[in-house]
Amino acid sequence: MPTVDKLKKELTKLIEEMNDEELLSLVKEEIAFYKTSKGTDITDSLSDEQAKELERLASEPVEKDTMTLKEFNKVTDKWRTK
Repeated sequence: MPTVDKLKKELTKLIEEMNDEELLSLVKEEIAFYKTSKGTDITDSLSDEQAKELERLASEPVEKDTMTLKEFNKVTDKWRTK
């Protein structure tokens, strides 16, 4: 596993070679977020009601809101007519 110094050098090199302003902004935002949120959990700021809702949603079956292609085509058929 790379050392911290080696990772910093690799990241610095990648960043220096990057010319995409949007991508650089995204990288900056991610680094800033993780730097300031170290030791905190995003759920810490949820109310009890929000936490319960999150737990409820997380426990739903993954396929709960899925449908077959045939069902999808039936529902959206009217969109494809003039």
